[in-house]
Amino acid sequence: MKRLTGIFFLLLAFGMFSRPDSGESATLTRIRAGYPSPSASMYPLFATKEARLFEKYGLEAEMIYVQGVQLVHVHVAGQLDFAVLSSVVYLQASVEGADLVQVASSIDNQIMKVMVHPSISGPEDLRGKTIAVTRFGSLTDLLVRPVLKKWGLDPQRDVKLLQIGRMPDIATAISQRKVDGGVISFPTSLHAEKMGIKTLLDFADSGFEIPATTVVVSRKYSQSHRDVVLRFLKAYVEGTRRLLTDRELGIRALRKYGGVDDREILASTYDLFTTRYIKKIPKVNPKGVENSLSLIAESNPKAKGRKLEEFMDTSFMDELENTGFIKSVWP
Repeated sequence: MKRLTGIFFLLLAFGMFSRPDSGESATLTRIRAGYPSPSASMYPLFATKEARLFEKYGLEAEMIYVQGVQLVHVHVAGQLDFAVLSSVVYLQASVEGADLVQVASSIDNQIMKVMVHPSISGPEDLRGKTIAVTRFGSLTDLLVRPVLKKWGLDPQRDVKLLQIGRMPDIATAISQRKVDGGVISFPTSLHAEKMGIKTLLDFADSGFEIPATTVVVSRKYSQSHRDVVLRFLKAYVEGTRRLLTDRELGIRALRKYGGVDDREILASTYDLFTTRYIKKIPKVNPKGVENSLSLIAESNPKAKGRKLEEFMDTSFMDELENTGFIKSVWP
């Protein structure tokens, strides 16, 4: 715990946390919502904040950006109330004993692709070839191994997995034929296509549900602040509706929180995510939790044989549905 708390103060010292706006009403309940990337995967959170819907439900939400898996450490240290992140990321900590459970899910698939050099015509051509991932043990690594097995390729013997680091570096390595393929996520995949790199598998079409965007809280917090969690989810549900029905708000939110200024990229990103990836109603997907645990179990035996109820709490979204709130937002 001392190490995790130290991480929090280190991140604070380097300015990785956003500061709350001054002058906010003292009558609002303050919450801290963390996210690991300024990407379109966080779109529902960005839109909810931009539309000031947290305030509508009595919350003053401080948006806190903490890169990657460090977000989980900060959450476990008690410095966050909510986190929006991939299911695999929080589950890797949860199977080790972290008190984190999923209460909502906005994107039930991974926005990643297995992309290859144009000379590769099909999965059978990957035998004896090199495939790049960001890091061993990362989501890119975890995702590609079962895919290779499904294609009849042993990840240990039939191909060489190479860790490269950044997604853009993977795309460059493929284009220069330093590797034959790699796992690439949006928006780098768009740039890769312009470089002539082709898609061998789109995880969004694979039917293998591994949620990319979930809302996570500690069970302790959810039990002691149930009303706050419900209000957060009410804002989040309404924010999702605003995102899906208000194109200009969505573009504005991604420009503000995603750091993207190019109008063409903003527009194409909005159209892609709102028509293909983001669910209207962010209910927990038990199958997604099950698949994520199975993925983690390939490298961590602690994930085997676990009950789904240990890692998710559907009661919040169920309550919003049973009380008629969801129907009031999506009549």
